Amino acid sequence: MEQSASPKRTGSLALYVALLAAWTAMLGSLYFSEVRGFVPCALCWYQRILMYPLAGLIAFGILRRDWHLPFLVLPFSLLGQAISTYHYLIQKTTIFGAPTACAAGVPCTTVWINWLGFITIPFLAMIAFLIITVAMLTAYYSDQPDEERRLPARWPVFAIVAIALLVYGGVYGQAQAAKESKAAALPVTVLEGTEHAEHNPVQPAQPSPALEEGERLYAQACAACHGPDGAGIPTLGNTFVASEFLTANDDAEVLAMIRAGREPGAADNRSGVAMPASGGRPDLTDGQLAAIIVYIRNGLPQ
Repeated sequence: MEQSASPKRTGSLALYVALLAAWTAMLGSLYFSEVRGFVPCALCWYQRILMYPLAGLIAFGILRRDWHLPFLVLPFSLLGQAISTYHYLIQKTTIFGAPTACAAGVPCTTVWINWLGFITIPFLAMIAFLIITVAMLTAYYSDQPDEERRLPARWPVFAIVAIALLVYGGVYGQAQAAKESKAAALPVTVLEGTEHAEHNPVQPAQPSPALEEGERLYAQACAACHGPDGAGIPTLGNTFVASEFLTANDDAEVLAMIRAGREPGAADNRSGVAMPASGGRPDLTDGQLAAIIVYIRNGLPQ
């Protein structure tokens, strides 16, 4: 009796660990979006769709003492693990190509938090899904290790295929979003010495390297929230057109503001949502941010 009681206690503990992880992840995501003002991207919403039901499903399964609970939870946790891992990789690596924006809303590469240089919101979600997956497997195999309750041999195959298709769809969707973003952001190149162009139209000035780099980086890091023409997007990003902040502050002060980010209630924040530190791109150097500022000042319609 003692030998069978110990595995059961382990299984019960694992279920409560999974429940704690699900509730912590759900409340944490609500805190980031509703309190801190961090706008979820498309991939964040997919992770929420998979995580939020688990907060109730696991609790209901514990109350019912249903040994089928792992079969119900594991598809959610495995798919969520795949999406959060993919999301983290496009934030921190270039495995899937150059960083791109989601089809709509904030870029999926936006880094709202960057604790210790590697902990981001998708990383936290990835850990939560992993804890739930391990806990469900522990609970299942700790219940009663008889032949009737072992996972069917073909069950993992369907999960792997589903995850592979989901990841492929995410990569394809990101590629399509990149094409649409490039098509929407019409290139605007300001030439040095354009103030003299009307007097000397035969000799066009050479493009400024800073403007070219700033235009490229602006399209990657800023256009999704502030618009490809800098006119701003309601509830996402302020407009740069006739911006009092840009007029009243020099480049160093603008760069310092970008590095620090803005809270939703900041005096100069007209969008009502938070701006992440470094525009959500902590990988950008001061020189690259300076190039973006040059492009905002000289390459966008004012």
